[in-house]
Amino acid sequence: MRAIRVLLVDDNEMGSELLAEFLALSGLETRCAATGGEALQLAETFAPEAVLVDILLPDMDGYELAHRLRERTAPPRIYALSGLARHERRDGADSMFNGWIEKPADPEALLAILREAG
Repeated sequence: MRAIRVLLVDDNEMGSELLAEFLALSGLETRCAATGGEALQLAETFAPEAVLVDILLPDMDGYELAHRLRERTAPPRIYALSGLARHERRDGADSMFNGWIEKPADPEALLAILREAG
């Protein structure tokens, strides 16, 4: 099975690194970014097939990042990975993402979602 390329975007670097390690051990190719700007740069060279985006980033919110990633020629599948509850989401948020995964995410369920993206 071919490794799916996954980009994790979260300013909680320790959490991202742990999740990236789990995904890598599960056969996915992962990279981490702590800001939206860093994610956009990394997306140019890494060309992720799936992106997990935290909503509350230091330089731009996850909605803006999702919008900018969708402008690409071959946009990846984008999933919000956030602690925000449903009532805290921005109007139209569900249309910005292929799915919404609330933190803390079940690792096996997250893995199943990402494998479907590839």
